[in-house]
Amino acid sequence: MTAKIGPIKLAEGISRFNAVTYLYACIICIGILAGLNFIQPYILSVVLEIPRSEQGTISGSLAFMQEIIAILSVSFFGVLSDRIGRRPVMVFGTMVVAIGFALFPYASNINELFIFRSVFAIGAAALSSVLAIIVNDYPTEKSRGKFVSLHSVLNALGVAIFAAFLGRLPTVLTNLGYDPITAGRYTMLFVAAVAFLSGIIFAIGLKGGTPETLDEKPTFKHLVATAIRSMKNLRISLAFAATLLARADVSVNGIFISLWAATSAVDLGITTGEAFKQVVPVIVVTNLLSIVWAFIFGSMIDRINRVTAMVIAMGLGAIAYGSIIFVDTPLNYSYLPIFILISASAIGTVIATGSLIGQEAPIRERGSVIGVSAFFGACGILVATSVGGILFDAFGPKGPFLLICSTHALIFFGAVYVRIKSPGDYYGSS
Repeated sequence: MTAKIGPIKLAEGISRFNAVTYLYACIICIGILAGLNFIQPYILSVVLEIPRSEQGTISGSLAFMQEIIAILSVSFFGVLSDRIGRRPVMVFGTMVVAIGFALFPYASNINELFIFRSVFAIGAAALSSVLAIIVNDYPTEKSRGKFVSLHSVLNALGVAIFAAFLGRLPTVLTNLGYDPITAGRYTMLFVAAVAFLSGIIFAIGLKGGTPETLDEKPTFKHLVATAIRSMKNLRISLAFAATLLARADVSVNGIFISLWAATSAVDLGITTGEAFKQVVPVIVVTNLLSIVWAFIFGSMIDRINRVTAMVIAMGLGAIAYGSIIFVDTPLNYSYLPIFILISASAIGTVIATGSLIGQEAPIRERGSVIGVSAFFGACGILVATSVGGILFDAFGPKGPFLLICSTHALIFFGAVYVRIKSPGDYYGSS
């Protein structure tokens, strides 16, 4: 008899303990990955004293470098998880991320910042790959939409928790008498310790072994060829394209909302720490309220064609990110509804993409297919953050968001085409 968590039925061999451990990982891992982007403007402004006219380009370049590393390694980690199992890759990624997070605030110049970010990037690539795989391993097919939506809800909760923590703790420590640089370092060291302890929890709680008990494991060449061949399926190709946005959405929001707040500090006559404190409610409220949409959309996906769900997600994204033209600063709470809509569209894109790729990917080579999907996600972040950083400095803070708006609109038309030509079934179509 298969285990259940509420209405969610778990796949054969997956225990409640395995699933609960993974759900904890959804909060911690995404919170930490997004947290570095959130705290980075503080490091640029306070620790390294980078002029605000250069911070957009530098932030984009750091993200660009991280995604180059992801592109070179994320598919490898997906294939590796098929070969040696999900758990060791997850533990490795968590530990390396902890090291990178601890080193980052001790950078004394831009070169060291890039070196420390590259350490973090290796761990992030491993985590991103295996998180996307496990979310499709653990539920049964008919519970996939619910499980992916729960995964996305906890991701949003993790982002909100870490944004609140990282946004407020430096100011709290400064008020206790620590200088701003030391306050930033202690904040990041605490998060690194949380990551390290979480790695131990994952080693105990996640399911061990490889995806199936097979006498002959598929070769790397076979797995990679299977993943590439799967793109002949229009629905998988659509999911790969949407992955460009699923990852780029989260990164653009994480990097440029907080950077926008930091650069607004001078205009508003407040400190960077105060700007971070003021933007925390925006991050927290938008992520928490987007959870409502995640539950609604996740339930819808298990009842409608999943390509139709992709059409809905892309259309909402184009509207949400296009609305940024009305915003002057994220520190003006009257614009909160727009940021709520943006956050809801981002979580909807993640749910739609994860559900479609999980439905279409062959079970035995799922790690390879999702590894390739993660590769496309890395490409999306690479373009969005590098080009977005340039647009941020050259044309203003709205530039990166309008870039995402136009991409949503483009994939919306692609999703409509696939819905007409190759809609598939409600569940498990190949």
